[in-house]
Amino acid sequence: MSHQGSDDMLGLLKELSVYKAMDEDYTGGPKGQVEAEAFNQRARRRQEIRQEMHTLAAGSKRILREHT
Repeated sequence: MSHQGSDDMLGLLKELSVYKAMDEDYTGGPKGQVEAEAFNQRARRRQEIRQEMHTLAAGSKRILREHT
């Protein structure tokens, strides 16, 4: 994986970590409409992040195959 790809992956992992902490807070307290919508938005973003990570990993594997 390129340096930029590694940095991108690290950024995505950090974002997931923040969302995980926020979700733990959400499950521990009362849930109003605003909190529920924020939780749902984080869930959608987590899906997007997983796809981005998959794309980065696939690109990395392709580059490795081309150079071997």
